Amino acid sequence: MVEELLDKLEKVRSTGKDKWKACCPVHGDRNPSMDIEDKDGKVLVHCKACNANGLEVVQALGLSPSVLFEKALERGYIPKRIIEEIELDRLVVRIAEEDKKRGKPLSYNDFNRLRVAKNRIMAYEERLLEQNSLNKVCTS
Repeated sequence: MVEELLDKLEKVRSTGKDKWKACCPVHGDRNPSMDIEDKDGKVLVHCKACNANGLEVVQALGLSPSVLFEKALERGYIPKRIIEEIELDRLVVRIAEEDKKRGKPLSYNDFNRLRVAKNRIMAYEERLLEQNSLNKVCTS
């Protein structure tokens, strides 16, 4: 659970029992600004620099949200907030593609935002494919 997340992060250091600090993959910082805590079967994550939460962090790393929870997430459930975020990510990708066609270069921050958006979209689509595969097996 938390070990899988910590293995993917940079500059991880312990700050106490079941608590760590690490660099945030969402905004790509160089100094640890993100707090991680393993508490009551949940991994709590918060970046003090960009306010990223656990879901944003695991998506930026290409991990499943299930690494944040000891108990498995309910199959087939996708929170409305996640669906809305994915729609915004798709908009970011479309805008970047249009800017590229016009020859407008991306800033460093825009490039990082595009990378995060693409990773989240990919993770979301993989999750949908997994769910569709499981549904086909369960209904056969």
